[in-house]
Amino acid sequence: MTSLDEMFARQAHRTPSATAVVDDDGTLDYATLDRRVGHLAATLRAAGVRADQPVALVLDRSTHMVVGVLAVLRAGGAYVPIEPETPTARREAILADAAATVCVVSPALADEVRATGRTAVVPDTDHAGNAPLESTSPHPDQLCAIYYTSGSTGRPKGVACTHGGWANRMRWMQERHHLQPGETVLQKTTLTFDDAAVELLWPLLVGGRVAMLAPGAHRDPRAIIDAAVRHEAVHLQFVPSVFDLFLETLTDADVAGLTRLRSVLCSGEALRPELVRRFFARFPDGVSLDNTWGATEVSIDSTYHICRPEDGRADGTSVPIGQPMTGNRVTVRDPRHQPVRAGEVGELCIGGIGLARGYQGDPRRTAAAFVPDPDGFGARMYRTGDRGAQRPDGTLAFVDRVDHQVKIRGVRIELGEVEAALRSHPEVADAVVLALGTGTRHLAAYLVPRSAGGCSVDDVRAHLRAVLTSYAVPTHFTVLDRLPLHPNGKVDRAALAALPASGADEGALLAPRTVTEETVAEIWCAVLDVDRIGVDQDFFAAGGHSLLAVRVLSRLRQAFGLDIPLRLIFDHPTIATSAAELERLVLADLEGAAR
Repeated sequence: MTSLDEMFARQAHRTPSATAVVDDDGTLDYATLDRRVGHLAATLRAAGVRADQPVALVLDRSTHMVVGVLAVLRAGGAYVPIEPETPTARREAILADAAATVCVVSPALADEVRATGRTAVVPDTDHAGNAPLESTSPHPDQLCAIYYTSGSTGRPKGVACTHGGWANRMRWMQERHHLQPGETVLQKTTLTFDDAAVELLWPLLVGGRVAMLAPGAHRDPRAIIDAAVRHEAVHLQFVPSVFDLFLETLTDADVAGLTRLRSVLCSGEALRPELVRRFFARFPDGVSLDNTWGATEVSIDSTYHICRPEDGRADGTSVPIGQPMTGNRVTVRDPRHQPVRAGEVGELCIGGIGLARGYQGDPRRTAAAFVPDPDGFGARMYRTGDRGAQRPDGTLAFVDRVDHQVKIRGVRIELGEVEAALRSHPEVADAVVLALGTGTRHLAAYLVPRSAGGCSVDDVRAHLRAVLTSYAVPTHFTVLDRLPLHPNGKVDRAALAALPASGADEGALLAPRTVTEETVAEIWCAVLDVDRIGVDQDFFAAGGHSLLAVRVLSRLRQAFGLDIPLRLIFDHPTIATSAAELERLVLADLEGAAR
């Protein structure tokens, strides 16, 4: 079986002068990209990287990131993606768990990484003198990447992905979507999400072009749409919560500008019928919508459903997850791993070429999740923890989870990891975390303080931000004297969910003082679904998160008729400071028009 690096190298040989990658700084053709990959791979080899060795990638979205991914593969290593803004404590936990001693980083992080005793390699500065390394032929079972997901015990889980599984996934993408040489896929997903690998690798293996969205712009649907129009993208991928914002932001002019768009893929969360209905209202002909389902443990996705307009009229809460992709086998099993009858609900289990090797350095977790396949003659199957059923037409439907794992904006979160982080705070005696809401869900934390004096929600939130990813930090906190219990002593989660949500301690709410503050306050209240909010309250402390910030931004743009930057709410997170900055932007716009 041809490896990922071999597939890229062959394509670079076939079309050396074709554009491979484009970003705000320019373009790279296949020959230049291949040469840069070879140089960096040689540097990694010189640093001791060998087969299966984890190599951390701590880079923003850029051509450097593309070179880094491909160079690690060529050197024989397995890349471990880490966002540059990841809290230091979590980054160190991942590096230690993966045993990554070599890191490909930006110049800004190089000294910090070297101070830990690890080797820091900076793309395009540390390897110019090395002869480029030629393409290699790793075994299909060799590691290509290690992706870290949330762990129920508080320890992140590193999923050890293989060349064979990922190569099969990329081949399926080409079989399904037929990307032609020179056609563009927009790379918008953060590298720490495995869907990013599809956006990045698939086009480069078949002669396509990867257009890199600017760092941070993946949160802004307006930026995504503008980039898709500008680069004439033929394929886009979304988690449903971002797909919702994409459809909400899309205008008639945008639809007219997306002349080359042929396919959209949704994954990572349950796809609601309402989103399918809105999609086909915008794109009635010529653009396909696929709903895919899977997990990092099975090479990103394992099933697909080609959506039809009638899926938008479904009575259920989610769209079918469809049928297995090529090379995968999906069955519905009971607790004894025996198949259930069609229509019965059971655990969705996956076998086939897509299975990961397991969890990095964690044989117990691996043995629990990757079990012998009763029908596979020595093969394994992965217990997904998702419950589903086979529909009368033979396709599969997702029902719910068997445990306390949830998806928040497409990111897998183990509630136990968040609860463990809360209990590690010195002022917190006990804690429970729930995922609430329909559609775009959010986390709510319920705390019991160690002392009668209570605990500071702001301090607890700051503690979580230092040890968890931003997606895992609850948006609402409620402090209780004790947790409600069932007669058997277990926590009554339904009673907790029925409590009114709260954010930070509101205190005395300061009312808006200007027309601009009133406008901003109305928009915030509508988006946060609250009656009142003080002009000095922090948006994120009051229950906001990045997707809600995007929704606020969209409404502010409409209200003020300005191209307001996404950073507005992050840099000015109160009504008072946002309003002041908006007034400055309005004045600057008027002065510019008067010149």
